[in-house]
Amino acid sequence: MELTIKLNLSESRRKKAHKKQLELAIAGMHNDIVLHTLNGNYHLAELKAKLFLKYNRRLKYLGL
Repeated sequence: MELTIKLNLSESRRKKAHKKQLELAIAGMHNDIVLHTLNGNYHLAELKAKLFLKYNRRLKYLGL
């Protein structure tokens, strides 16, 4: 019983850390997309937008 609780807590900590890392990556990605769009690098902005969508999907999956 105690082992199960410890395993669940470690998974929860790992999941929280991964969610935090994804949130930071998404924020940085959004900043890059805006900067590339303002500078006229639409190709780079499009590539970053695809990654942005992928990270958002992963974050929503972890939120369940």
